[in-house]
Amino acid sequence: MKDNKNNSNLIDKETLLLESIFIDKVKTRIVTTHGTYYYEESILKLLEDACNRFGSTMQGRLQAIKKIMDYSVKTPLLIEPNGLGAFPTKSYRHVECVWIFNHPFYVDELVKGKSVIHFMNGISIPVNTSKNVILKQHQRLHTSLNIYSINHRKK
Repeated sequence: MKDNKNNSNLIDKETLLLESIFIDKVKTRIVTTHGTYYYEESILKLLEDACNRFGSTMQGRLQAIKKIMDYSVKTPLLIEPNGLGAFPTKSYRHVECVWIFNHPFYVDELVKGKSVIHFMNGISIPVNTSKNVILKQHQRLHTSLNIYSINHRKK
C-alpha cells in the first residue's frame, strides 16, 4: 500500500484504471504503468481529490462535460482537461464500475456484456461491460478532451 497522506497525487498520467475491491479495509485498486496499488479510500474520494488538485470538483467536471457534450449517462471525467481523463464502464455509482484512463488499449469481447481490456504494456482487466460500450465510452472521453483542447487553445 502507498502512503495515503496526499491522495490527490495518486491519480496521474501513469494511471491506467481504478476499480473497487473489498478486501479488509481496502476499497480501491489503482493500476498504473509502473505497478498496482491498493487504497482504503473509495474510487470516488480518489477522483474527487484528483479533481480538487486541478481546481474543481468531480461533480463540477462531470456537469461541465454533460452540458458541453450533451451526455446524460456514463459521462467521461476530465480530471485535468489538458490531458488527464477517464471514463466509467458503468454508472459511476455502480459497484462494478471501472474507470479507464486515456491510454491506448484494445478490447476483446468474451461473451455478451463481458470484455477484457488489454493495455499496450501487457496489463489486462476483465470488465462486466460490452465491447461496444467500452469503445463508445473511449470515444466520448477523447472527443471531450479534443473539444476542450480546441476551445482552450492559446490564441
